[in-house]
Amino acid sequence: MNIILIDKSESQKIGGVVVFTKRLYDYLTRKGHTVHILRFTNQKPKEKYIIPIPYHYAEGRSFIFIPSEKTPSLIKKYLQKIHPDIVYTAIGLSPMDFLLPNICHELGLPIAGIWHGDFNWKEGSYQILSKSLFLAFLPLCRQLDLLHVFSEKMGKFYQDKGVKSDRILILPNGVDTAFYTPGPSEFAQKAKIGLGILFLGRVTLQKNPEVLIKSFLSLDPPKTTKLILVGQGELKTDLKQKYKDNRIIFTGLVSDEVKKRDIMRACRIFVLPSRFEGLSLALLEAMSIGLACITSDAGSNMETLNDSGIVIGGSHLSSHLPFALNLLLKNPDIIDIFAHKARQRAISHHSQDKIFAQLEKELEKTIQKFARSPHPKSQYMSIPDIPERIKKILQYI
Repeated sequence: MNIILIDKSESQKIGGVVVFTKRLYDYLTRKGHTVHILRFTNQKPKEKYIIPIPYHYAEGRSFIFIPSEKTPSLIKKYLQKIHPDIVYTAIGLSPMDFLLPNICHELGLPIAGIWHGDFNWKEGSYQILSKSLFLAFLPLCRQLDLLHVFSEKMGKFYQDKGVKSDRILILPNGVDTAFYTPGPSEFAQKAKIGLGILFLGRVTLQKNPEVLIKSFLSLDPPKTTKLILVGQGELKTDLKQKYKDNRIIFTGLVSDEVKKRDIMRACRIFVLPSRFEGLSLALLEAMSIGLACITSDAGSNMETLNDSGIVIGGSHLSSHLPFALNLLLKNPDIIDIFAHKARQRAISHHSQDKIFAQLEKELEKTIQKFARSPHPKSQYMSIPDIPERIKKILQYI
């Protein structure tokens, strides 16, 4: 296959969408496919296979950008030049998304889209916010030749809204279970960690790290029990100033995966207290390492963990998280049970190569199906026609 992947760069270059794209690129090229990445970025990429598409503006806390007036013609130019068999794009990047089906179909190309977001299990402000976002992009999803979502509830949501079931692919995210394995840790020795509790992700309001810090300190653990926060974000400086405690370690950004794995191996417990999620790569990596996991019910966390960890309703985190942490800290046997179950579930349900192999087959089937059918005529939506409420929704994500 000749494939174009579309995503957007992040300043830290470790966001879930960018990591997913890079891992998918590596898998597909390993299998002999030709792959290019169209990346919305205002910097010149070092990699030759990445084609930069400039944009006007991106809100600092999010993945969302406003395209320039040249964006549609640039994309069309590169699609005509490369002439891929299929285009596979991340959904929810910007109003530009609404133009992609029309551009692709005019050129006789099938287009697949992936949602990296998901909504919570229980009703709440983030549930309403995320559902509003997914509804806003419904006209786009109806025009895709394949809609890839991570969870059953997302699949049912779009099927109920009129997206044809034979165009919906429900396939979770994956992790390299051969790389993210249990093992010894140099970081644990250097930092004198007896038992480590890990937070891994952007240090932002969305990821909600302060509730974890407060819960940890409320238990007054021994000095060898450490809370390690791995990541960068707008809250990091304030939290580091506010909570000056030798039992809390802020590592900052760790982009090297070998170093990150070593830090993860220094821990026994992983906590993901997010308000809003898709299917978290950090959670999958923690499960694969063999950590006992505690998460909020945001996004696909409940489906992902199933009975191999502890899931807490977002509205109950402040009261239930200290109890859950205390339960594990006082009962090492329970840590061992959850750690084993998490590792086994990562292997059985989220093996990256198995998931990418299935995605590869679905992309091939979509190409074949598109070739047998008359080319669809997508409804054209110009950027000014896109509802203003979308932009209002996106600024909070």
